Amino acid sequence: MLKRNLTEELVGKFSEALAKIKEYRREGKNEEALNVIDNTLKDLFRLGFKFFNSFSDENLIDMVKTDGTINADKCIMMAKLLEEESEILETLDNSNEAFYIYLKSLNLFLEAFLSKDEDCDLQYFFSDIDIIIEKICDYKVPLILQNKMIDYYIKTKTYDKAENILYEILEDNNFNKSVLEKGISFYEELLTKSDEDLQNGNLAREEIIESSSILKKKL
Repeated sequence: MLKRNLTEELVGKFSEALAKIKEYRREGKNEEALNVIDNTLKDLFRLGFKFFNSFSDENLIDMVKTDGTINADKCIMMAKLLEEESEILETLDNSNEAFYIYLKSLNLFLEAFLSKDEDCDLQYFFSDIDIIIEKICDYKVPLILQNKMIDYYIKTKTYDKAENILYEILEDNNFNKSVLEKGISFYEELLTKSDEDLQNGNLAREEIIESSSILKKKL
């Protein structure tokens, strides 16, 4: 109960700060908005965004763990603040830095989504995942993040998009053994789904069987 109350207190601080960030952005006060982001990160996580921008994804994930388990709400708060920073950097024509911060934000959002439980208060922010993916889709994304995107699309039953990313991975890695095995496992998992799920996910069972067979032959 104590941990729950602490998380609720953090969520309250985060919500107030986010409202202030949005207000400053509407007024075109980008530097002021960045200052609020920086101060909020320091308040919630004890570090400003300069440290966050330089930390590895693994470091950031470790910061939102409680007793070795990801706290989805903390993960979302961190992800959303970094997303806001990225959007401001885009506005300031700093697209390169914005891209790398978007990657960190997306990674955190996906970690929270894939590990969330029923007690997650901020899961309505998961709608931002597709927004960020759209922003970065024309750029090269790290393999580990591509794999998380596949898991996300499987969980949201958007199977055609998962397959698109799978084929990017296969082509980028010259259809080597490990990615071929992952692709085969992907199709075998899809074959356990109902025909209705597959149809809603824009992949026909016959296509899945055929694609799986092709990968097995390549293997």
